[in-house]
Amino acid sequence: MILPVVMYHSISDNSQWLWGHLACPVKVFEDHARTLAEWGFTTISLDDLYRHACHGYALPKNPVVLTFDDGYLDNWVYAFPILNRYGLQGTIFVNPEFVDPSDKPRPNLDDVTAGTVRMSDLNSTGFLSWAEMRAMEAAGVMDIQSHAMAHTWYFASDRIVDWHHPGDSYPWLAWNARPERKYLWLSEDQSLFVPWGAPVYEHEKALIVRRYFPDPKLTDWLAQQVASQGGESFFAQRDWRGVLTHWSAQYQSQYPLDGRWESDEEYQARIRYEVGASKEVIEANLRKRVNFLCWPGGGYNETAERVAREIGYLAVTLSSRDPRRVAPDPEHIKRWGAPTLPVGRKNLYRDGRYLVYRLHCQRGEPLYCLGCKLLTVRDILSIRAQQAVEFFTARLARNSAA
Repeated sequence: MILPVVMYHSISDNSQWLWGHLACPVKVFEDHARTLAEWGFTTISLDDLYRHACHGYALPKNPVVLTFDDGYLDNWVYAFPILNRYGLQGTIFVNPEFVDPSDKPRPNLDDVTAGTVRMSDLNSTGFLSWAEMRAMEAAGVMDIQSHAMAHTWYFASDRIVDWHHPGDSYPWLAWNARPERKYLWLSEDQSLFVPWGAPVYEHEKALIVRRYFPDPKLTDWLAQQVASQGGESFFAQRDWRGVLTHWSAQYQSQYPLDGRWESDEEYQARIRYEVGASKEVIEANLRKRVNFLCWPGGGYNETAERVAREIGYLAVTLSSRDPRRVAPDPEHIKRWGAPTLPVGRKNLYRDGRYLVYRLHCQRGEPLYCLGCKLLTVRDILSIRAQQAVEFFTARLARNSAA
């Protein structure tokens, strides 16, 4: 039997950011925790899971592992107090380059319960600090493990696929330009860390790509052209991409570019740093041993896995596309995302009852598998009914206004 490992990211009501679909609403998450406790599930650590897989370590009834990727501040503000309230525990995978430098834990739900702050005063936007991680570890509620060092993307070739423009989806351009400000990217505008019009080359997750270093002269020239045409206002014209394509071709027809790729030696040294330094930094700051690695964005290859084993990780996560998920071994952790239902361009996080049905279903219990399907039909009908009410309410309002 494959023991369930559930993946969360952000626990927040704020979905208005680039990856807001990863934010499980606070009330839904509390419903998950409450239902798990009521149905007799016991959360275990990845160490427990590993010892069970390798050495037959006895586990409690209905074991489940809860994991949280990226180390968002809301894991401290909301997830930690909620898990503690219901006697549960989890694992957070953090990237040291995103850790907030705050030296004291910030207010969370426990402070609201104690009456020292109001719910409206809680700020959950940002990333965890070492002080908050130490507090969660000391409480025995959260286990901190590695998510590699940088969690970024790098250019993979000299082929231009886009240009830096207002509202684009490349925050990692700013991360790579100003890594010391990465922990602030959710709370400050970092779009000007990279000049408007800078080429965005074909790119890939950092751990699986030999990095391409483009010629900065083309970036500088394009930035100057955009600035001379109004800067940000340049992108208001309909064919700005066509203009930048023309300018790029014009420049390259006159001046040879001097870009380069990482050598194999440079790539392997970078991977060793990404995977190894994150382990060392977490261990030094939390005074513990880090045994598990979650690949950022599910991006890894044979080289990265080999380096992780050499550095001393006991196990690493598997991406959703890895064929080894069918029968994972003790060195590989199969996870599945907290259950959602696609609604248009959004994800509706399912309730706690659906979660426990899914957990039972994964253990091969057919009645619960049927229950999952029935609950899905229920939720779809509920969504459709709500959409119909909203549609006719809006229509009546328009008719009344007319």
